[in-house]
Amino acid sequence: MAITSDSFYTVRPLAYVGAIGVVSATVMVAFLVHRLMPHASLSLLFLTGVLIVAARTGVGPSLLASVLSFLAFNFFFTKPYYTLKVADEGDVATLVFFLVIAAITGNLAARMQQEMAKRKASLQRMSGLYDFSRRLSSAAGTEAVLEALAAHLKQSMDRDIVVFIADKEGVLHVRARAGETFDVPRTDVEKAWAHSSSEPITIEQWTFLQLATSRERVGVVAILGELDAEQIDSARSFSEQAGIALDRTQLVADLEQARLVTETEQLRSALLSSVSHDLRTPLASIIGSTTSLLEYGESFSESNRKELLATVVEEAQRLDRHIQNLLDMTRLGQGSLTLKRDWVDVHDIVSSAVARMSSVLKGMNIDIDISPSVPLLWVHGVLIEQALVNLLDNAIRFSPVEGHIGITASSDNDDVVITLCDEGPGIPAEEREKIFDMFYTVRRGDRGNFQGTGLGLAICRGMVAAHSGTVTAQDGRNGRGTCMRITLPVIRPSEVSNA
Repeated sequence: MAITSDSFYTVRPLAYVGAIGVVSATVMVAFLVHRLMPHASLSLLFLTGVLIVAARTGVGPSLLASVLSFLAFNFFFTKPYYTLKVADEGDVATLVFFLVIAAITGNLAARMQQEMAKRKASLQRMSGLYDFSRRLSSAAGTEAVLEALAAHLKQSMDRDIVVFIADKEGVLHVRARAGETFDVPRTDVEKAWAHSSSEPITIEQWTFLQLATSRERVGVVAILGELDAEQIDSARSFSEQAGIALDRTQLVADLEQARLVTETEQLRSALLSSVSHDLRTPLASIIGSTTSLLEYGESFSESNRKELLATVVEEAQRLDRHIQNLLDMTRLGQGSLTLKRDWVDVHDIVSSAVARMSSVLKGMNIDIDISPSVPLLWVHGVLIEQALVNLLDNAIRFSPVEGHIGITASSDNDDVVITLCDEGPGIPAEEREKIFDMFYTVRRGDRGNFQGTGLGLAICRGMVAAHSGTVTAQDGRNGRGTCMRITLPVIRPSEVSNA
């Protein structure tokens, strides 16, 4: 519970009992030492007791201790003993000065203790506000901010807290709470919401504060019981900090929305560019070849006709790969990619991928080396095969004629590593991560132009990532080309049966 300065003006009755006890203990100590100490020095002993009471309690108990010490000193240790009469006139002055000094020092000690308590309470409020601000700085959303607000108000005031937030229609809903009593009357909440002033309002047993951002009011905070001025200031500070945090979270949400809109527009532009160029190119080749066959087919030799038909098939397959990439990218982007896992041999995946690319692998040298220690993979075989096809397509487009493409597979601890290396011009180190972005292409190859839709590697990474794997670009062998490394985690049969 928070400490308030008023607590030192409302001292508990036990403090007065304690003051009487301290004076009684001082009397007993004085009886033990009064023969060893001068008579005047005994007043210092009683003054010490008064200071102890003042330092431990407040003004009232210290004044009581002063009066009792004066009477006890006079009654027990001033002649004539055991009476309140004073025989020596010098003792009268001593007793009067003792009473005045005890009252003054007791009051000063109590005020010092009160100021220390104020500083302690202020330090606690500052520490609480700092902790609250630190928690808000890490709050990622509205719910986290409101939960932090309710928790800190509960901690600082020891009151039940309910936070209401208005929806778009202005209807208030409970969004955060702390404590045990949450049945805030709906009519009271609506009255508090209609109270447009920023000043707190108390209705029945609840105190309501407005919760607002820099742009608008967003809700009300209900605190059980009435609050004093210090508690209201503390609650306002917490509410203002929460309002600033809500502004920040809303700004982050707006920026994220703007980013998504921008990325969507960029994706749309890139997709249109891809459709207009990379899909149009094979279509033009298909149209040109088929038109030539229709118009001049009889004048062509058999070998020329087969060459044109081969071109049609090759370009149609190229077009099919582009369309498949676009469809796969759409599935990945919409989160609708479903894994149909099964136990698959790496040999089968590699062989099937090479067979699918056989028409464009003509003239290339393919070296396959799969370690016997490679275990079966618990994967969606078609997706991993498609990822390898995309890597092969990329390697073929950037490799020289009759170049070598190497495919290796090995087991590395708890992972299976599939590496595909080509002899192309290589990829600069600063672009090896960018090539996995959608529609990013590098100006490479013997034709010196931008090739492909720029979707293949992005789709490859998405498919492998769906299996908790990774795809990275690394230096090629002997300083030539690029090696694309697929890493897939090994899943054991016992893990599948327990899943």
